Amino acid sequence: MKLINLLFCAVLVTSCTKNETNEKDLLLKTIDAYETAWANGDFLTVESFFTQEAKRLHTEPHVWDRAEIKRYFETRAANQKLVQEPTEKQDWKMGREYIDIRVEGNIAYDIFTTERFKAVHIWEKQNDGSWKIQYDIGMLNYVEEIPMPK
Repeated sequence: MKLINLLFCAVLVTSCTKNETNEKDLLLKTIDAYETAWANGDFLTVESFFTQEAKRLHTEPHVWDRAEIKRYFETRAANQKLVQEPTEKQDWKMGREYIDIRVEGNIAYDIFTTERFKAVHIWEKQNDGSWKIQYDIGMLNYVEEIPMPK
């Protein structure tokens, strides 16, 4: 009986560890896709990574709700179409120093710094198994000169 209990516990621990690894791998792939969209100036795709209840807490004087987040990325996308070459060509993946990336059940977070800013994303697992940003918290290291949503 003790052997059966021990085997059951071993299987349970292994199963949990595999699930945590799979969830972190999925989150890492999602973060990579999010960063790639930013790097390519594909702001409509960037906007799709946010939950319907998302909030953005950056250097703006107030917390943005989902409607303001949507307007911001639509404005960025429209402005991007006015120029031939995307203005966001810097590689968002280079120069990022991840301090931590962690999955805790249906919530995950990534904390990172770059030359331009420092940020925390709180991710929420969706009903379809995907990860989306619930809170985007960041601070620029300088004043950003991008039009605010109206």
